[in-house]
Amino acid sequence: MNHILGFYIQAKMVLRQRACLLEQVSLMFVRSYIRMIGILPRKWSEEHVYYSLAYIVLITMGSMFIVTVACDLYEARHNLTLLGDDIVVIIGGSLIILKMYFHGQHSSEIHPIVDKLNGLHRMFAEYNGRSRLKIKRLQCSFYLFEVFAFSFYIFLIALFSMAVAVPPLLTHHGLPYRAHFPILRWENSDQHPIGFAVAYIFQVVWTFYALLSIVCMDNLACGILLQTALNLKILCIRLREISAQNVEEHESLNELRSLIKIHQYIINLIDNINACYYLNYVAQLAASTFMICLTAFEALLAQDQPMIAIKFEIYMLSAFFQLLYWCCAGNLVFFESLNVADAAYEIPLWYARSKEFKMTVAFLIRRAQKPLQFRPSPFYGFNIETFTSILSTSYSYFALLCTMNK
Repeated sequence: MNHILGFYIQAKMVLRQRACLLEQVSLMFVRSYIRMIGILPRKWSEEHVYYSLAYIVLITMGSMFIVTVACDLYEARHNLTLLGDDIVVIIGGSLIILKMYFHGQHSSEIHPIVDKLNGLHRMFAEYNGRSRLKIKRLQCSFYLFEVFAFSFYIFLIALFSMAVAVPPLLTHHGLPYRAHFPILRWENSDQHPIGFAVAYIFQVVWTFYALLSIVCMDNLACGILLQTALNLKILCIRLREISAQNVEEHESLNELRSLIKIHQYIINLIDNINACYYLNYVAQLAASTFMICLTAFEALLAQDQPMIAIKFEIYMLSAFFQLLYWCCAGNLVFFESLNVADAAYEIPLWYARSKEFKMTVAFLIRRAQKPLQFRPSPFYGFNIETFTSILSTSYSYFALLCTMNK
């Protein structure tokens, strides 16, 4: 309960005092949430056997869900709307299972990344220079945004879960998702009422768990991007403050060198994040492209069936905002990394100082002119340009499907 409530207790403290010292970044709490739902072990050798079994059971449940929906593809082959519904569920479910598997297998790399970002947070928070209040306010503002984003998505999954679970009970039109259980035939409520009830509970429980897990995992990943952008922003503040310090040049040079080391540390950290999250990045880009395209096409096909069209529109908006969150966070890192060069250049009269000072500033400017990106090379990086490119690609596929359907 301390981990669950601590996230909001700290937010309450921030609201009361906007420049307070945060003990932990939001990533620490979100990481705890992911561990609570069983998909982020510290080290498999250190975890209790029950944790490993729970992870296996969760992956198995997700795989069973995908298989039962995939088995319905044959029966839905003559109806594009039903076929598209199955494919959308399979793509979304497969993305969630892939991310669950990724977090389980790469947990030993994810934990150090979160710890390093928390360490950077504490180092900047304990700074006692002239800009300390500004830095604390920035950290508090980012924390409140991350709490709001997480809470907003939790609210949405509660609504979505109700939208999935309630209509079948009111309309008696079958399971929440079209599915086929080979041999068992549990999708038929008349022949197998108990099996149907089991299948219904299974789909509802898995839907809530899958949505909860994707919200936690994506908030952790996007939180990593946001915290990186925040650290770069604070680095710029510290750089601009060098000139304001009434100290001798050798002290300014030492301060500049320490900030360059922090900059190099952030660069190396981004390289580690890109290597760790490579599979996650590729899966997110591919799934977002096909989900936006396919759901828009299915919504068009079902325009004479308002409830079905609304369902596809909800799917489309979910994929749209998920991708937008990723790209906005990545875009912030992209431009904040370029601002480091501007901040170094804005050190007053740096060009009139000693040769060593000038060379140090020039080195920082030259390196900072190369933007930092969260990118699964050789694919797109996460920024607004990528977001518009994916929308353009999705529209091209959408137009192709519309042409083929005529």
